[in-house]
Amino acid sequence: MGRSRSRSRSPNRYGSGAARPASEKAPKANRRYRTKAAEATGLSATALARQRQQLLQLEEQILATIEARVEEQLAGKLASEEVQARIQARLKEERAKLEAQVTAQLESERRSLLERKRHEAEQARKRQEELDRILEENRRKVEDAQKRAAEERARRDAEWQAALESRVASARGGFRAPV
Repeated sequence: MGRSRSRSRSPNRYGSGAARPASEKAPKANRRYRTKAAEATGLSATALARQRQQLLQLEEQILATIEARVEEQLAGKLASEEVQARIQARLKEERAKLEAQVTAQLESERRSLLERKRHEAEQARKRQEELDRILEENRRKVEDAQKRAAEERARRDAEWQAALESRVASARGGFRAPV
């Protein structure tokens, strides 16, 4: 371990009011701090900053040049007939694929619509058959009711006729007509 600094309040080596020598009393503005990079290269911090700035500008110029060349080459290749032909062929393939998908979807929708219409027609036919059956049953019931009513009326008429004839016969029996 290193030595620790004394905490005593003893006067410093120059005495309590003694002034420091000029070599130790440099103003803070004149102090120069060196970075590790500056110490390694032997350059000052401002020279290092200037060098970094120049390197950044050079890097930006190189990147701009590369980007311009890449764009130029890309534009040249895109303008070539071979690339245009490949693009057109790919577009044609994709259009054909999309057209096939749309056709398949339309066919599927058409089939489902036809099936739904067939189902609705079948339901309507079944409802109509049920309605016809009910109407036929009602017609038969009405005919049976009318037949029973006619038979009942005929029976009552026959009874009334018989009762009338028996009254007439009994009335003739009490009043003998001269012969």
